[in-house]
Amino acid sequence: MKCSHSEHSTSTQLLQKTIIISKKTGRLGNRLQLYAHWLAFALEKDVRLLNPAFAEYSLFFQGTADQRWGKFPKDPEAVSPSEASRDWIYWSNRAAYKLAKPLAISKNAGLRVARAQSSKFIQTDSLWNEFIQESWNILFTQGLHFYSPGEWFVRHGDTIRSFLAPLNGYQEKATQLVTQIKSRADVLVGVHLRQTDYQEFVGGRFFYSLNQYLMKMLEIRELYHPRSCAFLICSDVSWEGSLEQDLQCFSGPGTVIGDLIALSKCDLILGPPSTFSGWAAWYGKVPIHFLENPTISLALDSFQILPYPHGAFREEYASLG
Repeated sequence: MKCSHSEHSTSTQLLQKTIIISKKTGRLGNRLQLYAHWLAFALEKDVRLLNPAFAEYSLFFQGTADQRWGKFPKDPEAVSPSEASRDWIYWSNRAAYKLAKPLAISKNAGLRVARAQSSKFIQTDSLWNEFIQESWNILFTQGLHFYSPGEWFVRHGDTIRSFLAPLNGYQEKATQLVTQIKSRADVLVGVHLRQTDYQEFVGGRFFYSLNQYLMKMLEIRELYHPRSCAFLICSDVSWEGSLEQDLQCFSGPGTVIGDLIALSKCDLILGPPSTFSGWAAWYGKVPIHFLENPTISLALDSFQILPYPHGAFREEYASLG
């Protein structure tokens, strides 16, 4: 029989296997995706999860705002730590990881280390099968590309969404904006317009001009004609004056958490492969189209619900830069 996730005795906590997400990997979208896949693992295998690497983003979310270590199951007695305390915890964890690496060579040390790379994705169920026969208490992980099976998200997706739900204050502001825009159109399309860092990401493979985004937005409008479309633009560059062309375009909230929530409340999402829009789509159960080849025309079935959070990144992209 599995232990309750809400009540753990001290002895059980000491014996329970613990996963530690030990290194910051990119920005919010990456870290939410990584957190979610390890949360699915923790729920499926009844292990404890610590995520000190969530650090600066933890204050945005229900399950982490008052947790020193990004702990799951969360400690109901916890008090929200200071920013300095979170930083100290993160760097202490990094020191522990470096100490654990040589110790993990010994199968009797009770420590294991797993590293995922852009060119080396790791399936967490395979990792579990690899370690199941070994004696270990703590597994340090490093890297973004750990993935849990889709069926685990079928079972545990709502629990993960609840744990990583934005705090009510952030949700209310974004919801108010989206509600106002939806009152003006039949379909609200969230457009994740990402250019700044995508000039170099994987060799510029997914850097698109404003005109390329515009052409796709016009395609979507035609797909839904005679229904009316509005477009919520969440962008890292100025787009005003370039995209309107008889389209109803509105700016997103303009903050990382505000844009994430707003996208998750749209009817469709369009954008380049990205864990940010991928998270919004999975969290909000919104159909998304990752724009990988802008020369291919869109269809209604181009937009799909994601079975688990991801950014459409593939191992072969690692060779592009």
